[in-house]
Amino acid sequence: MPFLGAGSGVQLHYYDDDFTDPWQAAPTMLLQHGFSRNGKFWYNWVPLLSGEYRVLRPDMRGMGESVIDEGRFEPSLDTFVDDLRSILDHLGIEDVVYVGESFGGILGLNFAHRHPERVRALVLCNTPCRLPSRERLGRGRDTEDALSRSVGAWSTATINNRLDTRFAPQGLIDWYIAEMDRTPSSIGRSLQSYLDTLDFRPYLKEVETPTLLLVGEKSPTSTLEQQRFMDEQLPHSRLVVYPGLGHGINAIYPEWCTQQVREFVAALSN
Repeated sequence: MPFLGAGSGVQLHYYDDDFTDPWQAAPTMLLQHGFSRNGKFWYNWVPLLSGEYRVLRPDMRGMGESVIDEGRFEPSLDTFVDDLRSILDHLGIEDVVYVGESFGGILGLNFAHRHPERVRALVLCNTPCRLPSRERLGRGRDTEDALSRSVGAWSTATINNRLDTRFAPQGLIDWYIAEMDRTPSSIGRSLQSYLDTLDFRPYLKEVETPTLLLVGEKSPTSTLEQQRFMDEQLPHSRLVVYPGLGHGINAIYPEWCTQQVREFVAALSN
């Protein structure tokens, strides 16, 4: 499996899938997972895209197969962006179509803000620029106690905030929780505390990268009201809403999402 050392005992893991014609230079699409997830969460996008794009799926430090001493985990957007840039530099990739979901989308906003020359287009699935309050998400004492036990217990208690269980099959729900549970509890707690303070609203107007916003109409985490605000603030954006759906659009409807991405990227070339 591909790994890249990032100093201080950090080993960054990434999936690199490329089934494009080997005699042609293929564009790269980077798929970035969200909170306490990993690159496997894009499993159903790879068959749909890897004949057209070289598809990268990094595991954030401390998640998936990426390795870090739990005691040294200090989450920040800039640190995660530096990790992504290191992977791209290592692979000799100049720019990407960046697709992020949830926190991975916020990371993409920061990546495009700091390194606009590295991002051809930005796609944000279920991405807030500021998380709703704990009370609105139903995150009381019980859910915080669950996170102290394990990320899996916390994910089980809050699954409707990340997957619309009316539409997601039970197998996907169970797998989703089990994969999230691979993230150590200390990593999850540290990252959640950081996310509670994160607010990207002041910088939206400075992100010049063409941006596609994909969201379910009923998402409790990336609300339609906030998505419309982001669409107004981002200089070059397009908002596409899936009617009646809650959170988890990228996991539940990958075919629909990838078609929206294709059309958006194609329009940029016209």
